[in-house]
Amino acid sequence: MTFVTVRRRPFGYCRAMGYRIHYAMGGGTMRATVLGKSSLAHAACIARDIAEQAAQRAVKQLLIDVRGLVDRVGTLGTLVLATCRPVSDCRVALLDTHDNDRYHPFSEGAAHHRGYAVRYFDDAAAALSWLRSSAD
Repeated sequence: MTFVTVRRRPFGYCRAMGYRIHYAMGGGTMRATVLGKSSLAHAACIARDIAEQAAQRAVKQLLIDVRGLVDRVGTLGTLVLATCRPVSDCRVALLDTHDNDRYHPFSEGAAHHRGYAVRYFDDAAAALSWLRSSAD
């Protein structure tokens, strides 16, 4: 099953790019692929949209692919923490490029400190394997 959520900036920002989220369900895992441009405000909205979809489907495994999200580096912490809060019993894997590995430890550590099961990956197969495993 695949479905899409599209958000655009408010009317006054018509020329600015918004974001789009493609969702797919399979094997108990929801995959959210985020495309577009990120800002701190967008990150909060993206997180809320993903969390709502995850809660509606009662998923326990969530893969968030942000490789197609431009300007994401400064907003990943907001995106991850805001997504985890409403679905705290869900394992969350964030898929990003290897180039951004140095930015993830802070966000991942903050999530772990709050009791969330979150890990960053640059390989989709490794992310799915971790999601389906029972150990952190």
